[in-house]
Amino acid sequence: MKEGNKIVGSNPSRGRVVNDYYATHQDSTKSLLSVEEVTFPALEPCCGEGHISKLLGGDVTNNDLIYRGYGTGGVDFLDWKPDREYKTVITNPPFSLFTEFMVKSLDIATEKVFLFGKLQALEGKKRASIMEKTPLKYIYVFKSRQQPLRNGSDIDELTGKKMASSTMAFAWFVWYKNNTKEPIVRWL
Repeated sequence: MKEGNKIVGSNPSRGRVVNDYYATHQDSTKSLLSVEEVTFPALEPCCGEGHISKLLGGDVTNNDLIYRGYGTGGVDFLDWKPDREYKTVITNPPFSLFTEFMVKSLDIATEKVFLFGKLQALEGKKRASIMEKTPLKYIYVFKSRQQPLRNGSDIDELTGKKMASSTMAFAWFVWYKNNTKEPIVRWL
């Protein structure tokens, strides 16, 4: 493996997971819920197997592009038109579509948006110029590395053992629709 790939946390010998299914570990969601309140009704547009939604305990609409036994499958969030109002959107979007999910979530949510993503979502001229114009309130950076669940599992399909910690830095990005101040960085 090339040294650069190790640094950014990728392993080309393993390849990407089909449809970028890297679920959010429950500990990552519990950390967010220890400092933030989800207001209902809420929308989870990338629900996977319900890793986030099962911890919310409220009125949550669960959709995903791919049906994985939870929620409603076959729903492309970026083309989807809601038939009701949602106070909160909470999800772990595909990183390659982070900006698009941010914009669409901010269009749908009336109060809050919570996106789990790589800390590097703050980088990039295009994304930064868009993000600077949003009501981003908090960036909750994890003190310890988080391990997204490859194909929804924390077990390595090659070794049968628990996955090692990721080398990537993750954060919860939190928008309050009424926020007019600069974002605040906090640690979980």
